[in-house]
Amino acid sequence: MKLSRRNLFQAAFGAAQVGLLARYGLPTAMAQSASGRPTKMLAIWLVGGLHWESFFAPMTRAGIQKFIPRAQGGRYAYGYNPEQVEHLDRSPVDLLSPGPARKLRVPVYWNWANPADKDGNNPVVNNEQVYRPEGYVWANPKYKLYEKAVLLVGADQGTAAHASGLIASMSGVAGSTFRAPSVQAVVANAMASRFPDRPLPNVALGGPLPQALGLPALANPTLLSSSATVEPTLSDRREGTWYGLRARKNEPDLAFDGTPMSGTVPATAVDSALLKAVRRERGTSSAGTDAYLEQLYDTYKGASRTIRRDMLSVLEKTPAWEKLKADPAYPEDWMACTGYSDACGTMPSMGDYAFALQLLKSDLVSTVNLRATSIEGFTFDSHFVNGQITHAQYLRIAFEMVGRMCLEMSLTPSRSDPSRSLLDETLVYVYSEFGRTFPKVGSDHHPATCALLVGGGIQGNQMIGGYDERMEGSPMGIPVRLVEESGETVTRTPQAQDIAATVLRAYGLLPGKDFFIPGGYGVFDGVVRT
Repeated sequence: MKLSRRNLFQAAFGAAQVGLLARYGLPTAMAQSASGRPTKMLAIWLVGGLHWESFFAPMTRAGIQKFIPRAQGGRYAYGYNPEQVEHLDRSPVDLLSPGPARKLRVPVYWNWANPADKDGNNPVVNNEQVYRPEGYVWANPKYKLYEKAVLLVGADQGTAAHASGLIASMSGVAGSTFRAPSVQAVVANAMASRFPDRPLPNVALGGPLPQALGLPALANPTLLSSSATVEPTLSDRREGTWYGLRARKNEPDLAFDGTPMSGTVPATAVDSALLKAVRRERGTSSAGTDAYLEQLYDTYKGASRTIRRDMLSVLEKTPAWEKLKADPAYPEDWMACTGYSDACGTMPSMGDYAFALQLLKSDLVSTVNLRATSIEGFTFDSHFVNGQITHAQYLRIAFEMVGRMCLEMSLTPSRSDPSRSLLDETLVYVYSEFGRTFPKVGSDHHPATCALLVGGGIQGNQMIGGYDERMEGSPMGIPVRLVEESGETVTRTPQAQDIAATVLRAYGLLPGKDFFIPGGYGVFDGVVRT
């Protein structure tokens, strides 16, 4: 069959999922080798849909006055005035220009002279708010994390439903099921041949799995709900289960159809017998059954290699938080509170960031998808009365946590390239299901959303996009410059596909060759390093 965009588009919506890309002869993806490209991904899903505009400020002065409540709330600081908005690098801010490209800017709730201040009144807003320290991590001039971050603003998810929006953020295409592989799986697949010693290419730490629709079995996600799940599932340490079964022999690696491949498989007697049994079943039923058996076969070979690697021992020797805690401003046992102490929680209550760090530092993985919340598991699906006020408090805390994670990574040398940091070799992709209706009209689902990219492969200190401030209620995004898959540069409103494509292009992956997203897509201009 001739490879064409039309055929691929039709297939993506109507063909059987398994083996879709292979059916059209698309090879296993290979990222272009270029300096500065990431080789890992940390995808952080902040659960529930976000009021991005309560942490970042992509609007003009008029837009802030139209859509954002005035600064209020005392210790429960909420809303902001145009005078609070600053660039994170503290350069002069132009709030008259709508953009769409500008430096990262936020409403400043902290005290620049004393960022730890939790009791002083902010004179910039006539003492209507007490200083809140959360969020300063992005502006701290000692680390300049903003130089490695870009916010993509106002993308249309094409949905305001939780499941569909989450799939849109993971794959670029909204729907009840995946119709394109997740970006996590595409990256895992691309890195597999370059880093064969990473036994777990695609790991999910909670939440819906980042599916590898149609990609080789090695890109399928492995669900690890916590570090405690490694021992019973990916280790042969349990004596009662593995007694007498640990001995392994390197056997020739055979494809599902029996074709010799390069390398070997470290197989136990049980592994060897099972792989032979699965190969014998080939051709006894339908093509669909064969495709399923081939996935099972390849997955089992991968599991044999993973267990042989003794992941558990590697992880036990890999520290999580080790660098940032040397700074007294960032202790490992960090706790955050809202209001006086109305609700308090520690770092671990927001997600298994420590385990994600161990996985990335150990060099055992290519992609990690982390389900994350705010303190004490607070998710952001805030439909309740004054939900947008509570949401804003917890969101600042959540972004403080994300920033501290990025700082730890920036201070950790890469294992594969000591000249780079772990953050340099990792693209951090922060996303949610969708945005939410702007604060003056409540906190319902809203299809216009944002995404935050930090680390390798991107040009930092940027905010690309904005909102149509002529609209009433909750605005959609404004047009931005996008480089379409054809290479043509256009100006249009961004969509979920464009965020996914921008993430993948950061790795040097090529559209049509290394990945395909149904419905057409462009890449945000000026974001990806060339």
